[in-house]
Amino acid sequence: MLIHHSQQAQARRKASGWQQAVQIALQPLEALDYITSSYCQGVIENTLQWGPYYVIAPGVAMPHARPEQGARANSIAITTFETPVSFGHEDCDPVWLVIALSATDANAHLETIQRITTLLEDSDLLARLQQVTTDNELFQLISNPTLQEH
Repeated sequence: MLIHHSQQAQARRKASGWQQAVQIALQPLEALDYITSSYCQGVIENTLQWGPYYVIAPGVAMPHARPEQGARANSIAITTFETPVSFGHEDCDPVWLVIALSATDANAHLETIQRITTLLEDSDLLARLQQVTTDNELFQLISNPTLQEH
């Protein structure tokens, strides 16, 4: 399962910019103690230094920091934004789907990215994600057992 708790699914949030979008997207992971409070700051500092390295496809970002920046568990949180947010990525802005990632080591990081990439190749799923209006709908969609077959 990609997410284990309903609070890891946030639908139609509002953010005034990429930093706020990152904070909103990472909040469930911090609330569940999967990351420390410094992890979000790590993502922001890394972005300021290296640019939006985690914007992985048109409209999709997967913010993450290095394990030593505060990752406590391997997990994700999925957030959709009511109004897409600019992350400063020339080819993939604006972003409407943010998949916040916490990984405690490189192997877990790569495995999670591979699973997410497979799901993102499903254009029907992406269309359904864009239509979701509530946190519960998003959780039900993303925790659907058929998605685990990917």
